[in-house]
Amino acid sequence: MIRIDLDRQWQTLSDASILKGAIPRQTRYGESVDAIPYGDVVDQLIDPKDYKEVIERCHTEHLFPMYHQKASWAPEGFVWNQNGLKYCWAWSLVASLMDVRAREGKSTVLLAPITLGHLVGWRNRGNYLENAIHGLKEVGVSSQSFVPNQHLSNPRSFKEGWKEDRTNYRLGEVWDCDNTSTQSMIQHCTTILSTGTPLYVGYDWWGHAVECVGLEWDESVKNNLIWKIRNSHGENELLELTGRRAVPDEAFGIRSSITNV
Repeated sequence: MIRIDLDRQWQTLSDASILKGAIPRQTRYGESVDAIPYGDVVDQLIDPKDYKEVIERCHTEHLFPMYHQKASWAPEGFVWNQNGLKYCWAWSLVASLMDVRAREGKSTVLLAPITLGHLVGWRNRGNYLENAIHGLKEVGVSSQSFVPNQHLSNPRSFKEGWKEDRTNYRLGEVWDCDNTSTQSMIQHCTTILSTGTPLYVGYDWWGHAVECVGLEWDESVKNNLIWKIRNSHGENELLELTGRRAVPDEAFGIRSSITNV
């Protein structure tokens, strides 16, 4: 794991991330047309006094999305890389969809985030997380078998049948996390992750979207939490973020898939 204390090192990450692929959210919690407010879904959120116990149980029983991911499309040493494109919003959302498929017991199929490029006119530019969610719900994403070059944002380079293929891989239910306070965001994220559901996460200070796949309890860090992140900058292991800035500015629980294969 790559541990980064954001109370000390956040500027290094922020300066280095010239890609700025995630545009800050414009709507408020509960206003998204494609995500259900999580407070309307769950009967009981995890009590903060139980965070440690729940997190430890999720590791013992391999409930966190990080374990579904490792057992399917992203085994030890796997590299997930947007390769200089401003498509973090696509890479992180597609990773979440593949995790959901793994949890649902569906076949392991590597999907091609670049086929979401129509959402930005096939240009190399950032996007809103909510717009990416809408596109993956309505249109879907193609498998990598139809895309010879995973980093070429040109649909003419894709193999015939890619448009039909993407209808097989779409999002189902999505949950909206309450970002009106740090504590409500932590509570929603912790509860959602404990169900095995991955989080599609945006950090405004970083201009970046990532996937959160688990938590670890550590009383030596801010909020006692280590946030386990699947990044898409060519790492072959998860990031571990700590500090005040590690709490997401926006987060969506990617709950289910609508898939035909």
